[in-house]
Amino acid sequence: MPGAETTSLNAYRRTVYENELEEPEYSFADDRSDGIEIHAFGRDFAPVGTDEGYVLLTNGMSDRRMTLPTSHREKGEKPRAELMWYVREPTPEIIVNLRWLAELPFMDATWFGFGHRVPMPTPPVEGCDFRTFLFLTPIIETDQRIAAALMVENDPVEILTVNLISDAEYRFIKEKGLNPFLDMLDEEDYPPIFDPKRKSYL
Repeated sequence: MPGAETTSLNAYRRTVYENELEEPEYSFADDRSDGIEIHAFGRDFAPVGTDEGYVLLTNGMSDRRMTLPTSHREKGEKPRAELMWYVREPTPEIIVNLRWLAELPFMDATWFGFGHRVPMPTPPVEGCDFRTFLFLTPIIETDQRIAAALMVENDPVEILTVNLISDAEYRFIKEKGLNPFLDMLDEEDYPPIFDPKRKSYL
């Protein structure tokens, strides 16, 4: 069972989340002592009309500091993070992937930050041909406020959004850099909610 300190941090983060997103419709617990909880908050993403989905947020990843190189700490990179994924439905497959991603930095003694990629050997989500996770930061103001408010043991906490990109898009980022790819997303009107049927932009 989670210890008192973990329970306290989980309650704190959940309060920060709920200040912006109200109560989650679903919560997916992990009973391990260092387990990561995931909350699913309903949201209408459309400025006009309806475009309903969920904001998934991990709760527990930031209990531990990631292994940042000293040079990156000096640049102001954040040593703690939580992951956010915009989806239509919080399916078991997506929940498993999100929890695995949140645990990966501690399994491999590494860290996640803006623009980092995690290539997979096969597509991690059924019905989607893309197999590389890309982490960005929120562009929705509500979610930016969550990131600004989160602090754990005097460390700021990064909120990283989870995205899946094609092999060609992954190669483009490696060859041309992240900023040209982000410009392409803007030009293509990249959807906020994960769409497993999205066509590659390259």
